[in-house]
Amino acid sequence: MEVRFRNIYLEKLFQGIEIKKKPLYSEETVIGFKKAIIKIAMADNSVQLRKLKSLHFEALKGNRQGQYSIRVNKKYRLIFTFEQTQIVISEVVMIEELSNHYK
Repeated sequence: MEVRFRNIYLEKLFQGIEIKKKPLYSEETVIGFKKAIIKIAMADNSVQLRKLKSLHFEALKGNRQGQYSIRVNKKYRLIFTFEQTQIVISEVVMIEELSNHYK
C-alpha cells in the first residue's frame, strides 16, 4: 500500500531525517514505528494487514471513528486512516499520529 504522512514529524522520523528538538519517543518506540510502517507498505490491501495478528489491527470508536490502529509496542499504537481514490488500484494509508495507548 502507499503510505502518506499527515504529521511531518513522523514522516521525518520514518525517513531518518535529523530532528533538532528533543526526541518525543524512545529509540525502541522509533524502531517499532518504522517496522509498523514497513509492514503497512508491504501489505497489498487492508485485508492483508488485518491478517497480521501480531499488529492487533483494530477499528477505533467514538471520536476516532473512521480511524484504525496497529500496535507499535506495548505502550504505543500507530493511528491511521484509509483514503480512497476514484479508481482504486491500491489503498492509500494516511498516518495520523503515534499515540501513547494508555494516556
